[in-house]
Amino acid sequence: MRNYCFSTEVVDLDNQYPNRNKRESKYYWDELNHLICAGGFHSIEIPYEPKWDFGGRSGIPRTLRSITTKFETVDKYMQFLKENGIESIDCVHMNPSLFCRGVLPMYFGAMEHFASEAISFAAEAGCKVVTLSVTPTWFQVHNLLGEQREEEFLEETKAVIKRLAAQVKTAGGTLCLKNEYWGLLRGEKITAFLDQLDGEVMLDLDTAHLAAAGADIEKVIRDNAGRIGIVHLTDTSFEDRDETWKSALPEFPAGGATKVFTDPGFGKVDLKAVICCLEKAGYQGTYVFNPRNSYDISRSILRTRYYIDTQLDR
Repeated sequence: MRNYCFSTEVVDLDNQYPNRNKRESKYYWDELNHLICAGGFHSIEIPYEPKWDFGGRSGIPRTLRSITTKFETVDKYMQFLKENGIESIDCVHMNPSLFCRGVLPMYFGAMEHFASEAISFAAEAGCKVVTLSVTPTWFQVHNLLGEQREEEFLEETKAVIKRLAAQVKTAGGTLCLKNEYWGLLRGEKITAFLDQLDGEVMLDLDTAHLAAAGADIEKVIRDNAGRIGIVHLTDTSFEDRDETWKSALPEFPAGGATKVFTDPGFGKVDLKAVICCLEKAGYQGTYVFNPRNSYDISRSILRTRYYIDTQLDR
């Protein structure tokens, strides 16, 4: 039986839309657990977002500080989740894009510090998978680099990742790399980068990001068989004809009333074929759903469950 997990990253806190204050309140997140459970999911992914340590609102359970402020300890938070239908946190996702400003030493220092904190949180929560966005967006990186070359940026990134991988290993977990379509290692470029890490790090296979980058998803699976640590089953119908991936807002293409992502089953990615290919390659891990299209979270949960029941598990 496949292990399906639902990502609380479905709640978009980076872009403005109505009722933002509600989404920054503890009661909203308490109820979200009930909605996810009612949708037939009993494990979650948490995005680790350090900006809430600086933003002042502690009702958003996306940092160690926020969680211990409201629940005292991580153990008490995990007990609270179990009492509300969520049995486990199966993945913690850290995206260092927040720190891609100022100067490079600040970026890499903050990236490593908060990724290390995310790893410690995951260990306390009993979560075995920490996934790291391998680079910020191309646009952010090139605004920061100045005269420095991409190759030098990726070399320093690799050094930080090796240190983080050692910490995760010590904690008994796995570090995975997510390569978004807007990053420096988009599409199939991630394979050669992983080759340089000597088996210390696994791939977070995100189907929509690979599709949007024009990658052959099944080839990526075959090329990385044995080192896929987690899978994000995401969907898209977006075709990047104008190098939108290099823009300031690559998730929201200019000139069209669309987003890059759709809810599962509403795009062009054949997720059932992806699962078949993964299982042939020996993958037995978790499948995370992160439907980033709708601002109606309840609708996204129900759409996802309907898609699982009528398409993936039939």
